[in-house]
Amino acid sequence: MTDDYSPSAHEPDSDDDAPRTPPSNAQRAHAHALQHPVRVVLTGVVIGAIVMAGVAFSLGWFDDAGSVGGTNIGESERLAQNAFTQSKPGDCLDWPDNNPGSPSKVECTAKHRFEVAGPINGAVLPGAEFGPTAPWPGPERFATIRAEQCPVIVTGYLNGKLDPQGRFAAGLMFPSKVQWEKGARELRCGLEQPGKNGTQAQFTGRVTDLDQSFDWPPGTCIGIDAATRKPTSTPVNCTEQHSFQTTGVIDLGARFGTRLAGKPWPGVDEQNKFMTSVCPGQTNRFLGGKDKFDKTTLNVQWSTVSEISWLAGSRRVICYVGLPDRGGFATLVGDARSTLLVNGKLPVPPPAAPPGRALPTPVPQAPGVAPNPAEVPAPGGGG
Repeated sequence: MTDDYSPSAHEPDSDDDAPRTPPSNAQRAHAHALQHPVRVVLTGVVIGAIVMAGVAFSLGWFDDAGSVGGTNIGESERLAQNAFTQSKPGDCLDWPDNNPGSPSKVECTAKHRFEVAGPINGAVLPGAEFGPTAPWPGPERFATIRAEQCPVIVTGYLNGKLDPQGRFAAGLMFPSKVQWEKGARELRCGLEQPGKNGTQAQFTGRVTDLDQSFDWPPGTCIGIDAATRKPTSTPVNCTEQHSFQTTGVIDLGARFGTRLAGKPWPGVDEQNKFMTSVCPGQTNRFLGGKDKFDKTTLNVQWSTVSEISWLAGSRRVICYVGLPDRGGFATLVGDARSTLLVNGKLPVPPPAAPPGRALPTPVPQAPGVAPNPAEVPAPGGGG
């Protein structure tokens, strides 16, 4: 049998018993952002990941298969050293798909799955639980340790610039049962980008140098929870059921100030005003023209950056198309640029309006965009 190290899941920190205080501007902006469907997606990434840890464990992803540094370890051999045990803050680690037991140190400019923020000080952990003869705690206990210890370590590593609504989260790498029984007690907190089925997605660059916004490329389809009709955090093939499709990525830094400019957060209303002038045209170009967009019967919508994300340096937002449905999203199947089903049916666009007149029942607009109720008389006939 061989050894491995596994990255744990992550979950948000909360304290329901803490005294209530009036919300700050940042908290109000955060609450407003959570009402936005895309912001709901981002929150779901953090909340749902701890559940996926249990699924991964039951499927055997945290078993003792695989090798550590290519070394098979016998019962009487000493603990092997590898890229994980020798890692330092700022190191970037990668491993083959679904095999965190074979980590290797890579340049942070290359694709990697984990950026080390720092070790956990063993003095803060119960001695009996982490002593020489203590049993292996297991993934669930390690997930609790992550939630208690890693956010502080990661936030300190980034000098307070971790976007809690962004694409990165605090993670924990811990020893497998076999390594534990050979004396391994190393625990490393770091940054990871949650991926599909509870795994870690690859990314390039150091997080401190990156925009932490979710910025799915144009054409990306985001999954849907069939029970709640809410978006998931997972890109899916557009032939699968999904909630919306992205049509563009917009950098708000070009309009309101880059990460290094020190400009104040533009409120949601100001962002909406700007995005109103950007996303419709961007969407029409993506879909091949306004007529093609109209035939989808979908709405143009967009995400916004909350104040807490702005202060962390996030500047990117997305334009996307979707359709509200019973408190959630309609279920889409297919690429909006070709054959599309909306709740299992081909979309039926509304009839064309007479020249110079608005439709009597306009297609619902994106949040923050009001329809124009004015009707312009049709040109007079001759005679």
